[in-house]
Amino acid sequence: MSTWKVILATLVIFCAGLFTGGLGVKSLLQQRTGREPLIAPQGMRTEFLRRMARELELQPEQRERIDQILAESQERHREIMGLVGPELRDEYRRTVKLLRDELSPEQRRNFDQLLEQRGRRPGLGSSVRPSR
Repeated sequence: MSTWKVILATLVIFCAGLFTGGLGVKSLLQQRTGREPLIAPQGMRTEFLRRMARELELQPEQRERIDQILAESQERHREIMGLVGPELRDEYRRTVKLLRDELSPEQRRNFDQLLEQRGRRPGLGSSVRPSR
């Protein structure tokens, strides 16, 4: 396999992960704020594809195929998150509760502040409030 094919395959995999992550961020922002984020994953995909086309000098056929790969990856990610997202949120809530149960009242207050500062880790959603 040529070096360029390996590099391109690596970039495509990286891009797929990047855009899949973008979908997760979008979903999280919607859950926390109840509105769409300012930059939609579609826009991020388009901008990244433009950059790839420019910097890698993609042929039009390559660009079309890569865009299709990324779009299909986003759709698969959306489906997967629909299946596992609720379980991930439940596990996060369970872990937070178990951690809080191990802490003193003062430590719990500090832990709650730590969670607030970190923006409530992914999967937490806006409906979860640590029990006091």
